[in-house]
Amino acid sequence: MSVYKTCVLLICATLILCSGTQAHETLQPGAKAPALDIEHWVSNGKGKFKQINEFEAGKVYVVEFWATWCPPCIASMPHLSELQQKYASKGLQIISISDESIEKVNSFLEGDVRGGEGTYAELTSTYCLTTDPDNSSHEAYMEAANKNGIPAAFIIGKSGELELICHPMELDEPLELIINDKWDREEFAKAQKAKKSNEQKMMQEVQAAMGEVSQLMQDKDTDAAVEIVDGLIKKYKSHPIAEQLTAARAQMVMMGGGKKGAKAMLDFAMASKEDTNLLNQIAWSVVEMKQAGEDVDEHVLGAATKIAKQGVENSPTDGAILDTYAHLIYFNGDLDKAIEIQKKAVENSTGEMLDEVKPFLDKLMKEKADKK
Repeated sequence: MSVYKTCVLLICATLILCSGTQAHETLQPGAKAPALDIEHWVSNGKGKFKQINEFEAGKVYVVEFWATWCPPCIASMPHLSELQQKYASKGLQIISISDESIEKVNSFLEGDVRGGEGTYAELTSTYCLTTDPDNSSHEAYMEAANKNGIPAAFIIGKSGELELICHPMELDEPLELIINDKWDREEFAKAQKAKKSNEQKMMQEVQAAMGEVSQLMQDKDTDAAVEIVDGLIKKYKSHPIAEQLTAARAQMVMMGGGKKGAKAMLDFAMASKEDTNLLNQIAWSVVEMKQAGEDVDEHVLGAATKIAKQGVENSPTDGAILDTYAHLIYFNGDLDKAIEIQKKAVENSTGEMLDEVKPFLDKLMKEKADKK
């Protein structure tokens, strides 16, 4: 399958995944929150919080699931820290749980906060950051609630019952109501049910439209496909799905190539130029096209290189974006500079990331040796 067709299918698959699943959930709001059995407590609010198994009556808890490889989880950390400090005096305890090894978590925490000051260890020291490698917490909460994606936050109320499952960035209003005894779980559930029904109708429309878009893109009728997506973006401009549709649109135009495709890439990337992970995803998609032997014109390659360079300027010690930038520099024909950058990628990578970036450096060094 060509990268062109693969990209089209990925656009549609991403949107389809947003509609969720209908699998049975055994852990829902109103149920008694499962006890915790966490192996490693890494931070405890600078001594303010004790390690717990059972939830204490009269207190409110947030049990949140995260991972070092998850950019949205990392982006939620400052907000969790703010909430913990805001409500600490009112009995809130935030417990953030990874299922990774303690060594991997500690290594991550030593890193500097992107776009901020200090390390991730300092940032998360205000609440309880933990890791539970045996996956028992994940099973008790995430699997029982049929939740596949992280970050995910579970609010446990003063009665020890689960009140809500949501994204960490959506905690503010419900937390304030729960802490101040103004929360109406049943009314919220009714509102959520109505919202879910509307979401399903919207997703059915979007998925049907994206099926047509997929066919148009395979027929290489980019203009007609973009017109359909533009209509969806206009209709749902106030909904989060508009952001995904905008990303899909940028990718579609990019696949058309030329100056127009390059401009679409740059416009979309630079609108969020501080998001290094997003920049890396966009730039790496071009690397994958080149690796698969697809035709990538000079305009798109140049745009991808500029995007990766911006990512490196944002995060000069991020092994992943350095690796992407080195690949693009190599495709531009500058072997020596590619080696220089890839050496930095290797120096700033550990574990699985190091295993991924080291072979490319070896390849570049061999190519240079063969030219002598």
